[in-house]
Amino acid sequence: MAATGIAIDTTSPFGTYGAEGLARLAWSLADRHELAPRLRKGLRGTAARLFSGPFDIEAEGIRFRLYPGSNYDDRKIMARRRLPERAEHDMLARYLVEGAVFVDIGANIGSYALKAARRGARVLAVEANPATAGRLAFNIAANSLDEIVVATVAVGDAPGTMQLWSEPTNCGFATLVEDLTTGEWAGDWSSRTVTVHPLSSLLASHGIERVNVLKVDVEGFEDRVLLPYLRDCDPARLPRAVLIETNCREHWARDCLAVLAGLGYAVEGETKDNTLFGRAA
Repeated sequence: MAATGIAIDTTSPFGTYGAEGLARLAWSLADRHELAPRLRKGLRGTAARLFSGPFDIEAEGIRFRLYPGSNYDDRKIMARRRLPERAEHDMLARYLVEGAVFVDIGANIGSYALKAARRGARVLAVEANPATAGRLAFNIAANSLDEIVVATVAVGDAPGTMQLWSEPTNCGFATLVEDLTTGEWAGDWSSRTVTVHPLSSLLASHGIERVNVLKVDVEGFEDRVLLPYLRDCDPARLPRAVLIETNCREHWARDCLAVLAGLGYAVEGETKDNTLFGRAA
């Protein structure tokens, strides 16, 4: 699926780009899971060539400027007119209450961050890919959500710099794990140097003393984000809920799930991609 030559516009007002007619039909057809996989792949490729974006739409009352030719989340929102990962949003709903602090590591274009802010949470949205962070910032502004602060950095176990790998057909699937770019996930990957901060120091720089809900979705690097933070965190200030991506867990150096269980977290929900852990206050 080609995604080259997509023009990114983060300055024109929301509503500049319509999302109806053939574009909507093409992406809806490409998302029809009852079709044969080979046919769906061909439809996605055609839609990406002809209707790569941008498109301005509202999904569940949230405004997005979408580029479905270059991002999985954009494709899902464009096709379904709702947020992706609905089960995960439902699992988090009871924790994302007015005044809760939500830290979203791997924020992508903001489907979690925007919904949390709409529910009254204060949000730190961490997105290491500068191009994706620019799209995220546009979506935040389009929704007039001052409750969200964006940090365009990576999170890891030590301060410094690392290579962030990304692939042009899915900018939200960026990783600090070079091994992930081969085998099952092989593609047209390229890298850029990004600044890395440990989570504890990043939170301190933003004046966050207690995280209520933590989401970690960083394509196989979750252990190096989460475990140093849990190790150093005052037990009385551990997050009530942790949503962690598990579909790349074979790339972890340490088992996050066992550490979470040892700290008193219990599995409250699970999908094919993510697991939600909760802990009694």
